[in-house]
Amino acid sequence: MNRFLCFLLICIIGQIRLSAQGILDTLGNTIVRIETAVDSAQFAGGYASGPWDLHLGPDGQLWFTDQTAIRRWHPVTGVISTVLRVPSGYFMGLAHHSDFIHQPYVYATIDTGYYYGQSTRIEVWRYRYNSAVDSLEDPLFLLSWYHPGEHSGGRMVFGQDSCLYIGTADYAGLQWQDTLFMNSGKVLRVRPDGSVPIDNPRPDYSWTWGHRNPQGIVQVPNGNIIVSEYGQINDELNLIQPGNHYGWVIFDGNQCIGSIDTCNAYQSSLTFPIDVGQNPPSGITWYDHPSIPELHGLVQAVTGINQGLIAYTMNATMDSVVNKHYYLRYEYGRVRDACAGPDGSLYFIAYDRSSPRIMRVRNALNTNISNTEKKETVLFPNPASENIQYQTALPATMTTCIIRDLQGRLVLHRNVQGDQGTLNIGHLKSGTYTLQIGSSHPALLAIL
Repeated sequence: MNRFLCFLLICIIGQIRLSAQGILDTLGNTIVRIETAVDSAQFAGGYASGPWDLHLGPDGQLWFTDQTAIRRWHPVTGVISTVLRVPSGYFMGLAHHSDFIHQPYVYATIDTGYYYGQSTRIEVWRYRYNSAVDSLEDPLFLLSWYHPGEHSGGRMVFGQDSCLYIGTADYAGLQWQDTLFMNSGKVLRVRPDGSVPIDNPRPDYSWTWGHRNPQGIVQVPNGNIIVSEYGQINDELNLIQPGNHYGWVIFDGNQCIGSIDTCNAYQSSLTFPIDVGQNPPSGITWYDHPSIPELHGLVQAVTGINQGLIAYTMNATMDSVVNKHYYLRYEYGRVRDACAGPDGSLYFIAYDRSSPRIMRVRNALNTNISNTEKKETVLFPNPASENIQYQTALPATMTTCIIRDLQGRLVLHRNVQGDQGTLNIGHLKSGTYTLQIGSSHPALLAIL
């Protein structure tokens, strides 16, 4: 950590009253506050404990699976509610219908054992959300797959084509990927009613095959679907393209694990990863908020070697990796999943299989200082060197912008538009300031 960030941390600690569960840390040049959203007391704990999957719902709440339950956490009130509980099984992946207002369906994968490592069958179910009683009802079975081992896939995402994409595993290398109507070791593409799309590359659910253990799946803004895949030795990030074979059980990452003759025979027909590393992945999310610029792109949860978070910077067409950075490495145990919030927060499941909890990461300089009755001011980038953008909940009328140093001395006073705008702060010295737009809550501003 450089000298300026150390000084800034000291200033913030003196200005922000952190909760007992919140700490300050840095992600690159951004100072972040890491706090517990849902604490470990909410979960059973131990090897087979939840939660497993995080999903931002259309209601603005953070949905998560927790063993036999599907639950939600409200980011404003902190209230935790349960919308479904079943008598047995282990809920894994979760997805909402892409047109939830008109089609209020929630999709879930559930292992038939008490933990997904103790069974060989995973099922996909559709539930209807009943807003009158705030619960999931009318279960409809859609499909299932066999998994001969602990790693089993299980995450889902709705694509821009209104189809459901599901990652399934062939952990033991049974080479079923080329078998019609077998669902293991694939990315499946399914219509919302459970039927087979007529434009699938085969007359079944198969979209791609040759997968060992897809753990995370996400659709990026241009429509590309990317999967994080747990390898035997080499973990993969795969760009999903219909009808392609992704190498297992012939290749592990870019490494031939079959006979040389077999690898040579198949190599030209296989699709290889866009990134390979030793970072056993779990869930993956897309982060595009300016609050924490270091995370822009794909953010992946890592459960084993290098456990923590990985941020992948993608190219303009979002089909290759420009660079990758590790964050919070070995600080929060096994990280099971990550989920980006609309306000610039990043949620992740920490201490999986021991004392799990859901953590929240956000830019510390955008955190309210004391008066919760005033409206929050959001600044980005922060720290900044030339220009800063601001957003508030104020109306789009003219008001004042006031910047003071930490001694309370006025360093800038000008008229600005209340709801949003851009300020040039390049003439100010490096340091920490407070910035207030009209009657909004003051925010801490760091100038590099």
